[in-house]
Amino acid sequence: MGRVSRLSVVAVLLASAGAGCGDDTQPFLGEGGADGEPLGPTYVIDIVVDANRNGVADPADPADQDAEEQWDASVGAMFLPNLDDDDADQIRDADDTKMNGGNDALDIVAFRVSACPECSEGSTGKVELDDTAAANVRVFAHGLDGSTWSLVAGETGTCSEEDPTCTPVTAYSLSTEQVRAGAVLAIEGRDVIRQEGGWDGFVELAYSITDAEGTLLTTDANPDGVDRAKMRVAPWLLFGNLTDFDRVWSSSDSGVFVNGIEDATDAAKIEYERYSNYGDQWTQDFFQTGYFAIPIATQDGGVTVHGMRVANARPWGRSNSDASLPIRWLNKNYLGPDQATLAVYHEPHSGDSFDSHGNHDLIPAYSNGGDDYPLGRILIGSGILDETKAFYNAQGLQSPYYIAYTDWLLVGHVDEYLSFVPANTPRGWKLLIASPRMSREMLLEAQAAGNGAAIVHQGKQWYDWDTGGEIPAAISIDDLLANEDIMEASQDAQVTIDEEREKLQAEIGLTDDEIIEMPFLFGQEMYGATSYKIAYQPGTVNALVFGDYIVMAKPFGPQIDGDDIFEAHIREQLGTAMNDLGKDGQGLEVYFTDDWDLYHRLDGEVHCGTNPDASAPFSNVNWWETGR
Repeated sequence: MGRVSRLSVVAVLLASAGAGCGDDTQPFLGEGGADGEPLGPTYVIDIVVDANRNGVADPADPADQDAEEQWDASVGAMFLPNLDDDDADQIRDADDTKMNGGNDALDIVAFRVSACPECSEGSTGKVELDDTAAANVRVFAHGLDGSTWSLVAGETGTCSEEDPTCTPVTAYSLSTEQVRAGAVLAIEGRDVIRQEGGWDGFVELAYSITDAEGTLLTTDANPDGVDRAKMRVAPWLLFGNLTDFDRVWSSSDSGVFVNGIEDATDAAKIEYERYSNYGDQWTQDFFQTGYFAIPIATQDGGVTVHGMRVANARPWGRSNSDASLPIRWLNKNYLGPDQATLAVYHEPHSGDSFDSHGNHDLIPAYSNGGDDYPLGRILIGSGILDETKAFYNAQGLQSPYYIAYTDWLLVGHVDEYLSFVPANTPRGWKLLIASPRMSREMLLEAQAAGNGAAIVHQGKQWYDWDTGGEIPAAISIDDLLANEDIMEASQDAQVTIDEEREKLQAEIGLTDDEIIEMPFLFGQEMYGATSYKIAYQPGTVNALVFGDYIVMAKPFGPQIDGDDIFEAHIREQLGTAMNDLGKDGQGLEVYFTDDWDLYHRLDGEVHCGTNPDASAPFSNVNWWETGR
């Protein structure tokens, strides 16, 4: 792949302006002469899109001409939802009515109408797009002076929450000069596909020419006088644990937590972004990371993947004020070049804990029977807003979503008992699952070996919600095993986990040796009149995964012969060749961080408090090559 041209819309596509016309170039057939040559002018009614996906809409390329109305795994033009901010005004580029300059050229996709030099004086052209698409895109035209862009069709108003002036335009008229010279246009998406039955993401384009008398010109190639093409907006795709992440986000509020994350990110040589200006340490929960991507041309004539990472905001903030909404913080602190923001919800301040994104995850790529998910499959827990579920399914790439039951958990998130890690196996990954049963067995074994007095949670404190003080968390193995409430809660949790495991195995086709149990006990808390389960020991399954690195809560298990038995067990299971984990099968790089004070005792863990994302090419599978 070559270096990306920063002038792709103008330089690359205008470079093809002098190319010959394609198969929509046809003579107007008058009476032939003695040599059989037509006497009439040659008319060109031709709209061109990048149907062959080489980054250039080329009238001389039969691959663009022949497939301009098709969309499948091998052909079909596409464009981006332009939801990043390339001019640093804290407004998404698609939310204003201008081309934003600089790198924004990479986010706008050009198409063109070919020149018709023999069209007569007074001829006019018309580019049309369908009504539904017009409300969701903007179309710009490049001026004949070669330097200016004008907004000419699609949504021509701001049409935003702040300024709901919506004026979609479905047609753009070309002057005789433009018809004769040809024209370069460009399209940006101003929204995503949101639900099945709404906008399907396609734009139907049509081009026609009429003469000075208003007569529609026709050719053999266009007997009805109209040339047509199709384009598709890039869908939103969710990142998962097997993504090649290059950055991690978290709050900076807990120094010991930050140190543990930093140790791992430094070792992996990826960026670690910390924030201190938002009152929510649950970084995974208040936004979700995914991406948009399309192929574009490089300066040396190659093709590369371009797009933007996308932060999808949770519908509610920590206080019932608009200022606390995650989308407000994201638009000030995340939005930027190739960094987009998105809100899927219908109403701000809607939803509940289920709509935090720790309850939304991605099963890595798999096939089972006739089901094939080359980009993974979205996994959600209980109780998620209908519009979010509709959004996931409408993308058509990582759907239909799979539901794992989370009503039994206090916080109600799938990341409290499930995770995924890379493995050097035919499937390429394994499932991590919470196992209070294994934790109890490990404690019983330690007790039987004469270590019943060893302390669990040495030096740690619970928060006392009644007094605002602290309660010692340290407890001996003997006393913990004798605690009927903890043992009963753990047993109940295990029953539900086993049920969910069995369903997930059947759905995916997982074998037992593709599942690794993560030992920790569960407690229970009352919320209203109902009892819910919550991790009693730090929930090590609730982990941050990037590449061959995994960071999880320090378990503060009993020290026996100088080792924390839970740390030692996890290092053996995940950090050695025992389970074929990591890309080379030799194990993951296992890191523990102290998340007790700011996360564990406040009902969350490492995954809840971190959020990774990635830059292009985002995935080793191009969504447009899946045929979906």
